[in-house]
Amino acid sequence: MDQSSFSSFARFVIGFTLFISISFGVTFAVQTYASGQDAAQQQAAAAAAMLEYKK
Repeated sequence: MDQSSFSSFARFVIGFTLFISISFGVTFAVQTYASGQDAAQQQAAAAAAMLEYKK
């Protein structure tokens, strides 16, 4: 295996690993954001239910 084919393979592996890492990072960020939104909606619904129950 000559130097240029090894270099090409190494660049591919580094690029692919970077792509997968960014994909996981974006997925984690979106999941965290969505979970926060769900929690806020549940809190608002619980507060509204408690206020309505007191009437």
